[in-house]
Amino acid sequence: MIDHEPRQQDRTDSTSPSVKPAALHEPARSVSPPVDKGHNGQPHSSPVHFSHSGEHGIQAYHLHLNDDQAIPIPITESDAAYKASQDGRFVPPRNTGQWAAASASLDEYGIVVLCAAPGTGRRTAAVRLLRTRTATNPPLAIFDLDPEWSKPSVRPLPEEESTGYVLDLSDLPEQPDDRLGTDLVGYGEDLRKKNSFLVILATPADWYGHWAEPTLPFTVRLESPDARTLVTAELRAHHRDDRVAWLEGKEFGDIWKANPSARASWRLADRLIRASGPEQVQAIVKEFGDWHADIEALLSKDRTKGSDTQLLSTRVMVWAGALLHGGQRRSVIKAADDLLDQLGFERDPANVLTDATTSSRLDAAKITRDGDRAFHDKNMEGLPAAILRHLWDEFPTQRELLRTWAIGIAADRTIPEEDARRVTTALLKLAIHRHDRAVLDGLAGDLQGPRRVLAVEALTEAAGDAEFGRYVRDRLRQWMDAKAPSDNKVDLVIEICAGTWGISQPALALTRLGKAAGHKDFGSAAVVHAFQQLALRRPEHVGKAVDQWLSDVESGQADEAVRRQTLRAFLALVSSDEGTDMVLNDVPTPEARLRLVRTWQKLLSTDAAVKAVGRQLARWQERFQGDPERRETVLDLLADIFTPPSRRSGLDGLMVTEESAIDPFWREVLERAAYRYRTSEEASTS
Repeated sequence: MIDHEPRQQDRTDSTSPSVKPAALHEPARSVSPPVDKGHNGQPHSSPVHFSHSGEHGIQAYHLHLNDDQAIPIPITESDAAYKASQDGRFVPPRNTGQWAAASASLDEYGIVVLCAAPGTGRRTAAVRLLRTRTATNPPLAIFDLDPEWSKPSVRPLPEEESTGYVLDLSDLPEQPDDRLGTDLVGYGEDLRKKNSFLVILATPADWYGHWAEPTLPFTVRLESPDARTLVTAELRAHHRDDRVAWLEGKEFGDIWKANPSARASWRLADRLIRASGPEQVQAIVKEFGDWHADIEALLSKDRTKGSDTQLLSTRVMVWAGALLHGGQRRSVIKAADDLLDQLGFERDPANVLTDATTSSRLDAAKITRDGDRAFHDKNMEGLPAAILRHLWDEFPTQRELLRTWAIGIAADRTIPEEDARRVTTALLKLAIHRHDRAVLDGLAGDLQGPRRVLAVEALTEAAGDAEFGRYVRDRLRQWMDAKAPSDNKVDLVIEICAGTWGISQPALALTRLGKAAGHKDFGSAAVVHAFQQLALRRPEHVGKAVDQWLSDVESGQADEAVRRQTLRAFLALVSSDEGTDMVLNDVPTPEARLRLVRTWQKLLSTDAAVKAVGRQLARWQERFQGDPERRETVLDLLADIFTPPSRRSGLDGLMVTEESAIDPFWREVLERAAYRYRTSEEASTS
């Protein structure tokens, strides 16, 4: 997990391996993939190939649908951790001896494991370690590694010259294989020979056991930097030197004694930087304490003179108001009543009419009204989110009930969409803060139909989150790796991949989109739209990814599931003008042309694809028959596709027009295909 602001995701390129030219109509031959020997002589099957140049690198990597990989993402000058690691701004961990040991371990072993809880500034420390390798000339190009694997392994990790890598292995879902520790030792030795380094981020709860013992010589426990020193450095870095004196105030005494984490210190510094003046300091300090005292007072039994029933009614209104802060008053009331219902609180008409009035219930919860909107105290920034965190922290045994209640409000069609969006936004912040994966799973499963857009928005934002995004991206992939995921989840993943997250991280999105395509019918409008959107915004990534998938199928690397995914993805790509143009641009290249021909031929021989293939071929005819520039190219490609007589059955429905005449475009395709077949047969018998 990353411990600072969200990192910048730079665009990257993927490349595909070349395939040896072959006779155009000979049967596809199985080509064994190249084998790359790893550090212990172990083969690296289908690794991520990667190259760079310049200060921050130009990448190239392969995207396989069926192999583990680790996608390198540049850590640039705009990255928050990069900024925080600069001279004059970086504050080392409190345990300076361990910090020195981390630097020495990296030099000696080529690898170091920073073992610390999320929020301690681990990633900033990792970037600092890599930036200060004094023996490197030129300076290291530094990358995050975003792994796409079922289980941690050294096999897909890159080994480039003069490169620094950061790999987050926090929150491991299960124990790694016993060889991982030993393999990491060998991997570090290989990196050191190439003047390269790896920093692993881990947590004490994960990094233990027999498999981790070989890494003990280069495993270092880190603490957060001194909080006051860190806040001071941040204020000065943002040219707020005048505010350093504020830190002397007695309001900060308890904070400095507690010496909070790096994450909390950065948050405090940010609020001080944004403050309009010293008069806000008291409120900032209270907010830094997550409004705990105020929330306890708000929920206190002493505030309610009546029964436990009245206390429960008031607390429920406080929580509903936090969930829907700024929403319509009737939505807040309904949310509160729904929670009472789920708690088994009797609400027959007599109970409702003898209960406190709506206005008094809102007043008891200290919720104010602005028109038809309901708000907690607007002057207490962050209070609604703090109330929800308090609810999750103080009543851990009720989280499943609370998740069901909150997500149910967002899914309720009687709640206006604007208010439902407030709920999903609040839940997303809570999920990220609490690392509550079940919240996001619930949003994905329960928000359906018109409300699915809210799940798309929430998961799109979460997928790009610096700290929580890795888990969300893994979940998207895991859903698509299932044998029979729900239609709702498939459609959800497709929409996420086609949106802003797919455009910002196309390499990761395309892998998931390719898998999702395998669960949809040939010619699915949703898959076509998704590939069209990415082809418009990230054409190089789309073209190279699809080309890689076709290469995997052609070489025999792909299993049946991947072949199914690839064929559906290819047909979706060529079902838009943008995708078609991309494919036709590759026709002059013999290797690419051969793959295109064979892919179309596979589609023509797939019963489930026949109708969708026919529609697209008819669309090609309509588009290109009058195109003086590309008509010849398309005719020539189609003739290659239909050269084998066994592939021509699909021509019957295309050749005959509604007037029972032979269409001249397809007649020419057939004539060329027949001529090529005869020529090939004569050449083979002579």
